[in-house]
Amino acid sequence: MKIIKDVSVFDSNYVPEKLPVRQDLVDEIATNIEVGGKTNFLITGVSGNGKTVSVRKATDKLKNSIIPVYVNCFETNTYISIGKRIMEGVRNKPYNDKGKRRDDVADDLKKLLTTKRSKRLVFVFDEIDKLIKKKDNHWEILFVLLNHGSANFILISNETDILGKINSRIIGRLSPQLKILETYAAGEIYQILDQRARNGLIKDSYDAQTLMKISKFGADVSGDIRLALNLLEQSAIKTQVAKESKISEKRIQEAIKEIQVSDIEKIFPTLQRHLKWVIVSLCANVKPDIEYAITYPDSYNTYKIHVKNEPFGAVGDRQYRDYLKALETLGLFDFYWKSPGNRRGRVRIAIPRFDYKWLLNTVKSNNGEEASTAQEAPSPLLP
Repeated sequence: MKIIKDVSVFDSNYVPEKLPVRQDLVDEIATNIEVGGKTNFLITGVSGNGKTVSVRKATDKLKNSIIPVYVNCFETNTYISIGKRIMEGVRNKPYNDKGKRRDDVADDLKKLLTTKRSKRLVFVFDEIDKLIKKKDNHWEILFVLLNHGSANFILISNETDILGKINSRIIGRLSPQLKILETYAAGEIYQILDQRARNGLIKDSYDAQTLMKISKFGADVSGDIRLALNLLEQSAIKTQVAKESKISEKRIQEAIKEIQVSDIEKIFPTLQRHLKWVIVSLCANVKPDIEYAITYPDSYNTYKIHVKNEPFGAVGDRQYRDYLKALETLGLFDFYWKSPGNRRGRVRIAIPRFDYKWLLNTVKSNNGEEASTAQEAPSPLLP
């Protein structure tokens, strides 16, 4: 039985007519640009929380009065390639950059930016942190763009502290409005899934309880809407393949197992910050001779030390156990009850299903820290 009527709505790049949760941000960006002046924005927050789609929606709303040029700095992050992207985006024709130096591209950009036109230029730099951190000062192209013409700028970053990493002269010229987007909560994810389900699935093939289960899982694991959308899509596909008329708990669980990422290198960066600390704390407590960690109180106490400088500190026992459940669902750890030889009662142990030593070494090396163990008070390891 076919229950999917439009699979495209589950794509993370799909832009709906009205944007749930972030519509106020869309309207604010569009209004500020529409009234004129050099209003600029710096939008930050974790991956998958609606930054890029909000900006795309805002620029699409103004398509009759602006020329938006979108630069993904993950892919385009050199002086020449950014100049080429802007030249082609504004003129809507190829730009020959062969043999050209930075000065040549800068001269071409100056002519472009000072040319009178009826539509306003809006430059969007997504993942701006990739440009700022790149060697050889490729970010200096921003000076050319800022010093000539009167374009609007929208900078997007996954790093909430990116403002302090951008050259002070750039920030001075931009004077951007800072928008820090919080991670999607379960209720917000539900709003998005409800809209996509109504557009992509036939009536009565799902219910509110199904969407809330997926929403809660997505919020508990990462808050990344892409995970929740993927889970809804895969659940629907499995239901359709099984020739069933309605998504069930069984199909959701099957979909969760299928989208699990066994490669910790891929999944770790997408997780909530506190969930990352739980993983690090569990790994730090793994005993090399027995290859497991005691979840409570050992790993929990290590977790509390790690997050002592985090906003609001450690989560409580109940939320910590919810995090453990999320890690089990993702297939990152196996959990068992065990009777310890030197303690009364039973303890819950965690057995990592990945190379925990690699993770610890990677996290520490990325932050210039020496190895910390469960027995010592570790320094913060996450960026």
